[in-house]
Amino acid sequence: MAAYEALYRKWRPQTFDDIVAQPHITRTLKNQIMHEKTAHAYLFTGSRGTGKTTSARIFAKAVNCLHPKDGNPCLECEICRDAEAGALTDIIEIDGASNNGVEEVRSLRENAVYLPVRCKYKVYVIDEVHMMSPGAFNALLKIIEEPPEYVKFVFATTEIHKVPATILSRCQRFDFRRILPADIAGRIQYIAEHESFSISNAAAHRIAMLSDGGMRDALSLLDQCAGISEEIETETVEEAVGVASTESVFVVLRAIAAKNAADALERIDLLYQQSKDMTRFADEISQQLRSIMLLKTAPNDPSLVDVMPDELAQLQEIAAMFTLPGVLESLSAVRQCCDRMTRAGNRRMELEMTLIRLCTDYQQQNGEIKALTNRIAMLEQQLQALKQNGIPASPLPQPQRQKPAASQNIPAQNLQMEGKPDTKQFLPLKNWAAVLERFYDLAPTIAGLLENSNAYTFEEKGMLLIMVRNSLFKRLFRQQDSEMLLDAAEQVLGKRYQLRYKVIEAEAEQTAPADLLLQRAREQGIRTGEQDGSSL
Repeated sequence: MAAYEALYRKWRPQTFDDIVAQPHITRTLKNQIMHEKTAHAYLFTGSRGTGKTTSARIFAKAVNCLHPKDGNPCLECEICRDAEAGALTDIIEIDGASNNGVEEVRSLRENAVYLPVRCKYKVYVIDEVHMMSPGAFNALLKIIEEPPEYVKFVFATTEIHKVPATILSRCQRFDFRRILPADIAGRIQYIAEHESFSISNAAAHRIAMLSDGGMRDALSLLDQCAGISEEIETETVEEAVGVASTESVFVVLRAIAAKNAADALERIDLLYQQSKDMTRFADEISQQLRSIMLLKTAPNDPSLVDVMPDELAQLQEIAAMFTLPGVLESLSAVRQCCDRMTRAGNRRMELEMTLIRLCTDYQQQNGEIKALTNRIAMLEQQLQALKQNGIPASPLPQPQRQKPAASQNIPAQNLQMEGKPDTKQFLPLKNWAAVLERFYDLAPTIAGLLENSNAYTFEEKGMLLIMVRNSLFKRLFRQQDSEMLLDAAEQVLGKRYQLRYKVIEAEAEQTAPADLLLQRAREQGIRTGEQDGSSL
């Protein structure tokens, strides 16, 4: 009885035409072989399971085939048969991970000078070449640059950034792309038709999504599913891999959108009792959140989302429950959770904490608290600077808004200024509130002192007059603040003015805005520098 052969080995491509989803590479190699213009060294790079080593083996057979067909090996001559059986001494496969020293490379160089025994070319296929040591790479340089005419090298790597530039510059580089889920699903169904089991379209698509663009991973998973049942359905795939169903993912997504932490936690508990992989489940949630993000961004192009038709309808329904900022926040939180879970001792707890935060607006509340804390710290620094200059701070009689707004009820007699144009020429500036909003973004501390201020323009003289109620303005306002204020006015009004201002003494004693905000912070139970005993 013959030994069982794994599907990924049994269905390994034998010609360039059998390789899936890499036409930009196979077409080039076939043309080079047909026209006998092959290079002396190649570098194949890409993620796992995309066909790098397989292509290297096909290339080694094709350049030595006695009867090549359109650049492909014939698979019938003695060279092709012996190469497939691993009986050719002229095709040498080397594992770069275990043969990565200088001595191994020196042995390779010594053997490379000998003529091929049976083939036209002696082909060295070095897999995982990035694992070689710097000394081994240096030993390779000379023979790669000027090899004998009968020697060819094919290097394969998943980490191209680890290969020295001196090696890269001596090779023809080919980048293997991730295989699309549709191509993987099609290959899976083709194999199932020639094997003793069947598979549904949904199950083939599920395997394709779980394989993450690698054909070898997909065939290994298919092999595992075939051992469970001869009729492979989506449930068979989920049982084999230990992942949660798509329905469970949708339950959690609906819970996040509805801010229902209880439903999300109940589903997590159910999956945990079923021994489902929490890390895989978190990754599944992030993949579906990505799909929702694409649906929210491009609702008229559902082809961007690679899901089955029945899943697409559910995703569109869930997407309507989210806002785009909410989706982005959720996706970012879940991706960070996935990163933490790789290092966490309790992965379930990490996922539960993330879902609770998303379901309770924790991120928004935390952001508001952080912003208020930063604001108070800035105000404390301002108070310290004022006290160092001998300026006392007193409480404000009334609360003020975070951003300044313009008041329009300043009495006309307050505009009298010696040596200035007739006040009848000054007209109220209607867009002063918009100017203050823009100035607040440039200098929030100074802008806060312009609360309840007024502005007037004298167009003939190009003058902007500000009537200020806060006496601290005169002491803190500097030239650079003046320039920023004029910049803000120019952005809103489209004209550059000359700035004048006058401070109006209020009837009641003024209070620094910093003191009011500190008073509010104390009322809300937020600790300040005074309460902690630190100096201001």
